Amino acid sequence: MPSHAAGNRAGGFDDPLPTFVPEQIAQYQTDLLLRHEICAFDVRRAIDQIPSAGDVMTIDIGGDKARVARYASRNGHLVKLDEEVLHSSGGAGYLAFLEHQAREAADGTLRVGISSATKLDGSIVQRTVNLPVFFDEFTTQYNADFSRLFHGRSIAVNDTIAGICGSSLRLAEKERHPENIAFVICASGVGASVLQDGMATHVEAAHVPLVDSLNPMGQRTPCGVEGRSYVCVERVTAARAGIEDLYLQQTGERMDGRDLGTMYEAGDFLATRLYDISAVVLAHATAGIAERYRFTGPATSVVVYHGGNFEIGRYRKAVARSLGCIPATQPEVIYARDLSDNVCLDGAAILAVEAMHSPDR
Repeated sequence: MPSHAAGNRAGGFDDPLPTFVPEQIAQYQTDLLLRHEICAFDVRRAIDQIPSAGDVMTIDIGGDKARVARYASRNGHLVKLDEEVLHSSGGAGYLAFLEHQAREAADGTLRVGISSATKLDGSIVQRTVNLPVFFDEFTTQYNADFSRLFHGRSIAVNDTIAGICGSSLRLAEKERHPENIAFVICASGVGASVLQDGMATHVEAAHVPLVDSLNPMGQRTPCGVEGRSYVCVERVTAARAGIEDLYLQQTGERMDGRDLGTMYEAGDFLATRLYDISAVVLAHATAGIAERYRFTGPATSVVVYHGGNFEIGRYRKAVARSLGCIPATQPEVIYARDLSDNVCLDGAAILAVEAMHSPDR
């Protein structure tokens, strides 16, 4: 893999990054933060419903892979029985994969829970950043409606909502019931949700404006969501939408995020710069959400981090270091992989169980 140590120092990329930019946190206190209340979720009630639940099918539709698994009730717990993974770019092949799962679910009369890296209106995909192929095909054949594909036997939510419900479930199994939970994904894209007062809310943390001092690489690619022409947080923070894009701009080389993560761990200078910027901005996004929702200290408030960026040990340390530089009340930080191998699938499963007991879902 290429190394860019000397050249990038010569280019002046080793200027220190700002550690505390209150103007960035302030962006999260405005109407520029898109928020959508999605569903009521009471984890204690959900757990009470597990023993009487039958098997459910769960699907996690991500930016670079789709997963399907079956869950069953075992001794009052939801247990994953199996899992299948399809790797993809842009969602190519997703629709055929999902059509196969829909036939399997129909044959077994299974309820289906879907975690989707998309903006949804009920069961209908409204927009997506990283899945253009899937979105076009799904729109053409099913009007982008999961209910049509799964014949009304599915419940579909944004992946951050599935993730926060799954995280709440796994925390409750450890006798943990925090008053406030934030769930933050940093992978191909960036997403977030909040669970507070029994309501799960999709919080589009990625699409607020990025202040200039946190854009030292001069990112110019606009947000694009709902016509927003400014550079947003996602454009420097996410793996594909930010880090890969900036690497291409700087070098003229297209590099996969997995390879860039390996280069970062190995100390490549440009990769380090890109991931360190991402970590600083993500810490500000976390602090912005915590302030917006009046999170208190670690005794009552938790942020769960999920996604490919957090599989990089050096990145986790960089985010923790950046959070420590922000003078605000800090929630407890938990990594989703320490709760489960896939909290989004877990959340899709518990929401499917709830849907069995809720005729309006």
